[in-house]
Amino acid sequence: MARATLGLVLALGLAVANAHADFAIKNAAPRLQNRVVHVDTRFELSLNPKTEEALHKGIPLELVIDFQLVRARRWWTDRLITDLQLRRRLQFHALSRQYMVLEARPGGPAESFATLDQALAYLGDFSDFEIPLTARKQILPDARHVLAVRAYLNIEALPALMRPLAYATPSWYLGTGWSEWPVQP
Repeated sequence: MARATLGLVLALGLAVANAHADFAIKNAAPRLQNRVVHVDTRFELSLNPKTEEALHKGIPLELVIDFQLVRARRWWTDRLITDLQLRRRLQFHALSRQYMVLEARPGGPAESFATLDQALAYLGDFSDFEIPLTARKQILPDARHVLAVRAYLNIEALPALMRPLAYATPSWYLGTGWSEWPVQP
């Protein structure tokens, strides 16, 4: 009896692990040019059945992308030069059967797509994205600078009644974790 129960628990655990989708950073190529960091980044985004079901029922999903430019130091903690956070929203319109990708700020551009795969590919593509550096942000020519990048599904952007369930369900925790890439001058 105990072996059958243990086998059932293991089988359910494997089914849950296999049903879990996640985000990944495919590549990032930051380069510094005239006090602007140009970034070519591509995220591989996929939704699991729970998040896809919520999307198809009219719940918008918000993706947050964090960029941090740091100066790597040997004997001290790394110094944050600048950081930038982007938010993009994915929505499904049932009448038109279209997926919409919108910038989270009001008045931002919107793009529509016929398939979820096309929308996710666009959502995770940042070609020649620019991070401007102000005069107060010092870039030392002989120092090593690193761009840290991550992307995650923002649970706080879900409707208030869904948040407790999302926090309690591991399938809603979609993200890449931090990845670091050296900045080329």
